[in-house]
Amino acid sequence: MLANHVAVEDFERARRQARRRDWFSFLTRKSNDLLSFADIPPEQRRGHQRYQGLQTIPLEKIVGSEGRPHEFDRAFYPREGRTRDRWVSIDRAHYADALLPPIELLKVGDAYFVRDGNHRVSVARTRGQVFIDAQVIEIVGPEQNN
Repeated sequence: MLANHVAVEDFERARRQARRRDWFSFLTRKSNDLLSFADIPPEQRRGHQRYQGLQTIPLEKIVGSEGRPHEFDRAFYPREGRTRDRWVSIDRAHYADALLPPIELLKVGDAYFVRDGNHRVSVARTRGQVFIDAQVIEIVGPEQNN
């Protein structure tokens, strides 16, 4: 029960951080939006997919999301309250030292986009984690297929 209370507090703190970052973004006129995989030029998105296997990835290299870019800010702080239950359950799992499955990433150049695991990335970054395990699929253009 205590872990649930602490995880809820962690979520609320992360939401406040997202609001502060959005406010600062508004004042400085610099975007705080998480990059969307859909914003990658179509010719890059439609490249050949090459499975790269399980890797340990620096969280700072994860810059966007394939399906949930509006739910998180650029640092993966949660922007929406409706993500709370999922976020809190993952944070609780961290407190219980539970082993979570690797996330799934799409790699385009040196950047990574979350295909599955946005909430796990958010919790990991909020907790100060530096690396995360991920199944990686690299998207390469025709000129890199050789």
